[in-house]
Amino acid sequence: MSISKKTKKAGALAGILVIVIVIFGTFLPGLIEPVVGVSFPNEHLFVDETILLKTNETIDTVSVTCILYLTNIWEKESEELKAIAYVIETENNFAVSETEIDIGKVESDSTKKVDIPVVFSNNSYKIKVLLFEKGKLVIKGELTIRAYPIYSWEEIKREKIDQVWYLYNDFTEFAQVR
Repeated sequence: MSISKKTKKAGALAGILVIVIVIFGTFLPGLIEPVVGVSFPNEHLFVDETILLKTNETIDTVSVTCILYLTNIWEKESEELKAIAYVIETENNFAVSETEIDIGKVESDSTKKVDIPVVFSNNSYKIKVLLFEKGKLVIKGELTIRAYPIYSWEEIKREKIDQVWYLYNDFTEFAQVR
């Protein structure tokens, strides 16, 4: 008894079909994740701009407000946000102060201004800013600032001088954390 060419082709196609089904059955479940609920994308928050605003200065220190413009590009408002900023002396890489700010939620498709007050003395500093959403670190950034007095104490006592400190922002960078 001989098998016709059509039967051979049908058998070969059926075999290939069985192999494909076995491969898909083995690997496909790992590739497909069930959709349980809507979650935020990893990169829905951005620091679009940073501004350093000198707010006060004395002979010994200068106060600066780091203003961050935080944008939510997601179609839903963000979860609760918190910022922690560390002022770190670049010379020895030790933090000299910590500031914690509760930001709250950022509305969908909007930008929120975040003010973080810091104080410097005569040195170079890094400001490390960590932004948390529901307790999870989502953005980290760094600003490098040099703060030097322009005049000596004797010059300030003799003359009426409005500006005591020279500030220079060397570097600013923010990035999402995955």
